[in-house]
Amino acid sequence: MNGGTLVMRRAMLAAIACAGLRGGDAVAADSTTHTLRMILPQAPGGAADSMARLLARELASALDRPVVVDNRPGGGMIVGTRAIAMAAPDGNTFGMVFSPHAANQAMRRQMPYDVLTDFEPVCLGGHSIVVLVAHPGFAAHGVAHLLELARRADPPLQYASLGMGSVSHLAGELLAIEAEVELQHVPYTGSTQIYRALFNGDLPLAFVTLESALPHLRSLRIRALGITSAHRVEPYPQLPAIAEVLPGFELVGFYGFVAPARTPAPFVNLLSTEIARTLQTPRIHDRLANDGVVVSVAPPAAFAEFLREQIDKYTALSKRTGITLDA
Repeated sequence: MNGGTLVMRRAMLAAIACAGLRGGDAVAADSTTHTLRMILPQAPGGAADSMARLLARELASALDRPVVVDNRPGGGMIVGTRAIAMAAPDGNTFGMVFSPHAANQAMRRQMPYDVLTDFEPVCLGGHSIVVLVAHPGFAAHGVAHLLELARRADPPLQYASLGMGSVSHLAGELLAIEAEVELQHVPYTGSTQIYRALFNGDLPLAFVTLESALPHLRSLRIRALGITSAHRVEPYPQLPAIAEVLPGFELVGFYGFVAPARTPAPFVNLLSTEIARTLQTPRIHDRLANDGVVVSVAPPAAFAEFLREQIDKYTALSKRTGITLDA
């Protein structure tokens, strides 16, 4: 970043700090020189954590302020997301959210926050590729054969997911409904536990993110049967879409960024611009693509509309399946 750009960005940050002043709750005029906290509702060490830390390093340089990742796992991502909602709207906190951000709103009767009113949408980052994988010794080498086995299985075939309400859970439920087969859901708390179970032969199948699966696919410790995207994706055209066997099948994960409600609009817009710019730089874009993550950014208003559409989609899925996520 050259000197002129840095001076302009500092001036913009100062203006944002002033815009955040609110009567008795006035934000300190130098608040945007403080550490910027990115709350991540997932545990350290996973694929999402790696992506968040990569982005944090880039944003720290772009915004000329420290950016730290604050891991807050638990409760189907509700613990960390609630922490975002409760943070002061002073331009010092934002967070990363995933598909459960919409699924929880649609499929839980009791929520400690409202997705559409308690947050400022900052930016849609893109989509994760969800893949159905199998133990290497599993008989089926494709979705069509899998469904044949599932129709004859007694007891039902088991599949692992990344927890109740995750896209990996709901992908399995949708597959069972659309293919008219019975599958038994086994929730896990993280991908590490899922792969350990697959390697040990504790269960034959799992829906996981391609990002976490790639090292194990490359080492042939698991096999991919199909992805939940509507079509094959680059740079992995060798992975068939489940929709090739079940036309119309689609359920994708998303990742995006939100801030507490009433966070000053100038800060939201600046953060949205810098996140989008960072994600689309060739170095970051290509690294994420190689890790199985799609970059498809959208600004605040478009992200807000996307969230409404996702909530509607999960509401319809809940009605269709009878699934709720309440404990």
